[in-house]
Order: sequence, then structure tokens, then C-alpha cells
Amino acid sequence: MSQTTPHNPGLSRRGALASVLAATAAALPVMASAASAGEDAALLALCAELWRVHKQIGSADYLVEHEFGSPEQKRLEANLDQLCRQEDSLVKQIAQTVARTPSGLKAKATILQTLLPDIMRDCYLSDESGEFLLVMSLLGDLTGGAQI
Repeated sequence: MSQTTPHNPGLSRRGALASVLAATAAALPVMASAASAGEDAALLALCAELWRVHKQIGSADYLVEHEFGSPEQKRLEANLDQLCRQEDSLVKQIAQTVARTPSGLKAKATILQTLLPDIMRDCYLSDESGEFLLVMSLLGDLTGGAQI
């Protein structure tokens, strides 16, 4: 009888995702395109809006502790919840937008590079999560949508 090593799905999922992202990052420099930056204007506008929302989420206002149940705490929690839903929506919109230029590809990769560590550490990624959809979108952009 052979012995098998216990399978740790968290590590293998992280390792697989890290490998995919490393390959993606390596491919970015060779994705030179004759397309103009204007072709990704809508994508880059979505990315700028995402960074604005992300910065608000990380602002010091949300780090200040308020008495549980106080009006200030409830207001901040409601605002933070709304911002998180907006960020999720933006990630999904970005995932649905094709990157046609190196700038667009880099913008998608930078978002993943920033968001994925926290998501991988704190949350379970499903195939419907915005970050997973963005990984698949970026890979589709790099391969021209080719699937094996």
C-alpha cells in the first residue's frame, strides 16, 4: 500500500494561483500592442474608481473604534458595507472589460496584486468572486480568449 501525503487545499489553491499570477506577470512585457491607450479608456476609468473606493475603505476613519451600537459606529459600518459592495461591483465590472493594451493588462494585474493577498488570507474564493473572475479575465486577455 502506498502512503499519500494529506492534501491541503488552501496551500495548493494558493500555490496554483501564485503560479498563474507569476506566469501572467512574466507575459506582460511581451504583450506589446499597437493598440492605442484610448482603447482601454473605459477599463482605466473603472480601475481609477476602484482605487478611489479602495482608498476610502482603508482610510483612518474606519480604524477608529466607536462604542458598540453608537450612532457613529452604526454610520461607519453602514458606510463601510456600502463601499465594500461598491468595490466588489467594480472588480466584477473590470473583470468583464477586455484589456487591449499593456496599460490595461498592467492595471488588472496591479489590482490583483493588491487585493489577492488579503482575500486569500481572509476569505474563501469561489468561482463567482470578483477576484477569481478578474484572474480569469486577465488570463483571457493574455491568451486572446483561447481555452484548451
